[in-house]
Order: sequence, then C-alpha cells, then structure tokens
Amino acid sequence: MDSVNGASHSSESQSTASATQTQATPSISEEREEEIRTELAQNPQAVAALDQLVADRNFGQLSEEQKVESLNAFMSAPNAATATYLQGAAEVSLNPQATPSSLTPDAGTLTLDGVTYGIQHGNLVDAQGLTVGTIRNDGTVQLASETAARSVYSDISTRVQLTEQIGTQNRTLVDLHAADPRGRLTDPNLNPEVVDRVTAVIEQARREGMNMRVDTAYRTFAEQDALYAQGRTAPGNRVTNARAGQSWHNYGVAVDLVFNNANGQPSWAETHNWDRYGEIAVAQGLEWGGNWQGLVDRPHVEYHPGFDAGDARNMLQSHRQGGLEAVWDRMGIGQIP
Repeated sequence: MDSVNGASHSSESQSTASATQTQATPSISEEREEEIRTELAQNPQAVAALDQLVADRNFGQLSEEQKVESLNAFMSAPNAATATYLQGAAEVSLNPQATPSSLTPDAGTLTLDGVTYGIQHGNLVDAQGLTVGTIRNDGTVQLASETAARSVYSDISTRVQLTEQIGTQNRTLVDLHAADPRGRLTDPNLNPEVVDRVTAVIEQARREGMNMRVDTAYRTFAEQDALYAQGRTAPGNRVTNARAGQSWHNYGVAVDLVFNNANGQPSWAETHNWDRYGEIAVAQGLEWGGNWQGLVDRPHVEYHPGFDAGDARNMLQSHRQGGLEAVWDRMGIGQIP
C-alpha cells in the first residue's frame, strides 16, 4: 500500500513539474518580442514603442501567428508611429468593419522634394488648402499625382512630423529633419561606397525614430591642419590628433553624424542614442569612433577595408601620385568606370 501511494505521489510530482515547465515555455510571439528587445536595447524610445504595441488590448487578442506578423512589421520601422499604426491594424484584423483613427496621423507636416504639406487626419494638404495625397502612421505616402507610394524613411532629405491627438493633448510620434541639409554626401570627393553605407545608417536610424544628420564628411588637408591647430596654436578645445593627411576624412572615406535637436540644429548631447547609432554603423561594415580607446569620437564613422584606423598617414604617397582615386584603389573601393 505504501509503495502504491509513493508511486502515485511521484507521478503527481512529475505531472506538476511537467505542467510548470509547459507553462514557462514562451510562445513564438514572446520569443520574437524578446529578440526585438535585445536588438533594440540601446534605443529606449524604440523599446517604449514596442511596449506600447504589446500592451494594446487588440494586439493581445490576435493569434500567435498574427502577433509575430505584427512584430515583424514593427521592425520595419520600430518607432511610436509604427506601433500606433499596428494597433489600428490589429483592431481591423479583429473587426474588418472598424475604422480606427490610429492608422493615420491627425496632424503634422511633410516636406517632400522641397514642397511642404500640412497633415490633416491622414490627408496631405498643399499651400492652397487642396488635398493632394495621403499619409499613414507606418510612413507610407501616396501623392495623387504619383502611381507608386513612398516611404518617409527611404529619402533622407524628407522632413516629417507625425502627430496624434490623445484626448486633448497632441503627441508627436515621429519628428525627423532632413539628414543632409548642406549636401555633404553629394561631394564628389566622398567615396561612393562610403556614401551608400552612411546613407543606409541614416535610413535605419530614421526608421527607429533617431533624428540624425551629417555634420562633416570630406575634409581638405588645409581644413585638417586648421582643425589640428584648435586647442594648440588656435582657440578652442582639442578635437583631433590627426594632422593633414593623417585623417580618413582627407581621403573621402569618413563621415561624422550627429543628432538634430527639436529645431533641426546639430546636437552632441549625451542623452542621444549614440550606442545604438554605433551598432547600426558597425552592422553596415563601418568602423565607429565610439569604440576607440583614448580619444573617443562618437559621431565618427569610417570605411577603409584592409587597413587599420591609424593607416591613413600611409596613404600620403598614393594621394600625391594619383589623388583620391589612387587611395580608393588601394582599398579596392575605387569608382567603377
């Protein structure tokens, strides 16, 4: 009798342990959510947008497959505007007759191809007050004069502000200024491969709601010497240890990115997501100055395959003989004829 009771007790314990283990196993959507949290850990604003989405009542009622689909859609542009749009999409998924206002911004502005439009409940309004297109909170823009839709994140010259009215308050979901207002990336002295990689960094940062801009790119030897003199023989703080010909900026393979403040002016504030910017840059194959020992340079990224950060000074002879093209050819990133 005792042995029977003991066996029964053991069976119950195993059953309880199995149930506990099953209960603790994360669902596929929870696993995907955790992956996203890990990837976006250095962007607290993006994580907050994810929190907004998964806490939504309609999102919680979706099937596991629908949740994963929504989370994947969120990662296309992980910011508050996308989260807001997906909340509306979840509501429509549950009730196809629903018309949630969260699918489109209530207000804001959009500057596209040099033309500025007002935003009124998802409609684009021109200077004459005419509706000329639509915009959604997922960043999709459709002008009435065009057959193809655009994304506000794929053109770094776009200025966009999307606003949602919550009660009596207006909440800004996305606020991005033009990322290269001085046309630094169009300088022919800047290597095209570097331009492509830096542009990809800016686009990803914009998708994550990071309002970034180009500060400096190509720098002449004379400009480099003037910068080196700063804090030494000229007023100001020391900002570089490189003389002319010793910086990758002099060879068109380095760019400095900073953040825009609320007024669209350059900002180097500590509160910006510098580490996330660095992660995005490294993922694009760029070397990030924030990883340097000694003089840390968080805005700075450079691209010189096959050479170390300190090898710039060794490019002087090539530069004298064949200019920038000769330097780029040494790295295998010369322009294609």
